Amino acid sequence: MPIIAHQFTEDLKKPALVLVHGLGSAGTIWKSLIPQLIKHFTVYAVDLPGHGVAPIEPDEKVDPHSLAAAIVDEVSKTHGVQQMHVAGNSLGGWIALEMGAVAPEKVKSITALAPAGLWHELPMGKYPPSLLARFLAKISQHFMRIAYHLPPLKAIGYKKITHLWRELSFEACRDSVLAMANSTGYMPLWNGLRGRKFQSHVPETVDVSIIFGDYDLTLPEEIAQEKEVAPHHSHWVVVDNCAHVIMWNYPDMTVDFIKRTAKLV
Repeated sequence: MPIIAHQFTEDLKKPALVLVHGLGSAGTIWKSLIPQLIKHFTVYAVDLPGHGVAPIEPDEKVDPHSLAAAIVDEVSKTHGVQQMHVAGNSLGGWIALEMGAVAPEKVKSITALAPAGLWHELPMGKYPPSLLARFLAKISQHFMRIAYHLPPLKAIGYKKITHLWRELSFEACRDSVLAMANSTGYMPLWNGLRGRKFQSHVPETVDVSIIFGDYDLTLPEEIAQEKEVAPHHSHWVVVDNCAHVIMWNYPDMTVDFIKRTAKLV
């Protein structure tokens, strides 16, 4: 399975941290965190199949469990990583949890930021809720600077993701628009998760933190935050005044969550 893991490091002796993005995103979503993270980790920001620069192959299994196994295999074989910490957002948070189940002997900690998969009811829709944002991204990629400065367009693209959409930088918007517009794996990965939920077992030897914002409109509490579905030993945190893409709202806090889960503080 085509997985691309971009390496960022100051010292390869530092513990490995694998970062997993969500549906329609790319490894670039972690860009603002990497300068802080490489002070403590060797970072591997993943591009999932059909996202970022990773291709996608027809008839490939792209359900979250299969993606988790492919990521562990890629960073182990290509980069020689045998012990890793993992953090993921949205679909990436679900995949991060699956990685702890697939390879508990290799995964030391999981920081799941607003993870998908903890549904009260299975998602059965033919199209993902973010489909409108994808159409908008395909159009606005051709005039991004203009779209960025038009509040109605910016609101359509980001209001459901974060109530702090007005504060998003041009760079963050540009990277997310290009990732969404060019994600050939968008529908295959949606079909890979549709009708599924997280049901795997993560041993207690793997430290798990699950963090949701109290203003998550993408995966709200009444729909997609079922604690009974999560690993029973998870440390569950709700962040005040925070939306779905937690690292956009609070990058410093996100780094701190990852470090604490990895027991580096």
